[in-house]
Amino acid sequence: MTMITPDEEIEHGTEVLNALLQSIRALRREIEGLKEQAQSGEVLSETDVSKPMGKVQGLVAQCAKAETYLNECRSKQAGIARGGYALDMDRARAEIGCKLDRLRRCSGARPVSE
Repeated sequence: MTMITPDEEIEHGTEVLNALLQSIRALRREIEGLKEQAQSGEVLSETDVSKPMGKVQGLVAQCAKAETYLNECRSKQAGIARGGYALDMDRARAEIGCKLDRLRRCSGARPVSE
């Protein structure tokens, strides 16, 4: 069985995001080329203009999905549950230790190994 760790998931998500960024840069160059053509007086067809605009909508949706995926991976790595909370085990251990110490003092009990 292959185990996928949160680090691997984040790495994969980062790769996807980087690929999307490259696509956005290419699309930006394409749109800038159309802008230069229009400014030079060249007549652009509706398809020339609508094609990159359709790509923009698709890329924005893909970026949103990638961002959500990365955030979920980072939360999972940090041990944060879906509700947006996490347990700090070190803090909980310290608080329980303090409460046990107070109970021992109050009841006069002998020390207990930890």
